[in-house]
Amino acid sequence: MLKTAKPSFKHVSWSGNSCFNAKIDCGENLSNAWHYHPEIELILIKNSEGTRIIGTSVENFKNNDLLLIGKNLPHAFLHEERFLQNKDNPPEAMVLQFHENFLGSDTLLRPEFREIQQLLSTACQGLFVEDHARTRIIPMIEKIFEAVSLDRIIILLNILKILTERNTCRTLIKTEPVHAKYAEDPRITSILDYTYANYDEHIRIDDVAKIANLTRESFCRYFKTSTNKTYLEFLTAFRISKACNMIKYDQRSIKEIGYSCGFDSLSNFYYQFRRIMKLSPLEFKRENQH
Repeated sequence: MLKTAKPSFKHVSWSGNSCFNAKIDCGENLSNAWHYHPEIELILIKNSEGTRIIGTSVENFKNNDLLLIGKNLPHAFLHEERFLQNKDNPPEAMVLQFHENFLGSDTLLRPEFREIQQLLSTACQGLFVEDHARTRIIPMIEKIFEAVSLDRIIILLNILKILTERNTCRTLIKTEPVHAKYAEDPRITSILDYTYANYDEHIRIDDVAKIANLTRESFCRYFKTSTNKTYLEFLTAFRISKACNMIKYDQRSIKEIGYSCGFDSLSNFYYQFRRIMKLSPLEFKRENQH
């Protein structure tokens, strides 16, 4: 689970006069904290799998997943414990962080940079980089850690140029959230805190509404307005994401996994799993075993 489910502001700093930060978080230095920051972040996950939460998007992540996360967009990567305990091949996150005006306050306003400006704006909805682009970008990310001075900036611009190409990225959040308000809203954070701690239990809408100090009707309207999802949609997506990881690595039966993820009936678990994953739990298990 998250070390802390409350999205906290994270101060990002780097030494020198570089216009962007390049770092590698490894092993125990990987933070699962639900956080946000004004810097845009390109993050490459290595040697790990788990669940990622970006805004209201809940999905699994795997080795070599590459994402572009916009400014002030709350996010967290929940690494599976089996990967965190692997001392021989620990998980890594190769991260590039930069401000939207990293080339100067007026540069992106010029016509030549219009596509990059649009990319960084769309990144506020979270972008997942598709396979065909990822294979081109990963060597460039690795090279950036060896480059110096102007070469580093040129590589970063080339990466951003690839990301502007058609069908390169998949948007994770369908509508742009109000990031800073969402991240700092104490009601949302208390709701998420409760959800992450109790997803495997029977959760009543009335109980969550009380945590937010709202009536049931006001809570449903408030959560949908804040996240563009109903609370039940968010809870179900998170439960299915956890179930996917359990099916891949847990020795329990699919029935036991369904109940352990908070589903009150096996038929509902099968229905929701197929609706979200486009596969039955058994088909998902066979595919991952293969």
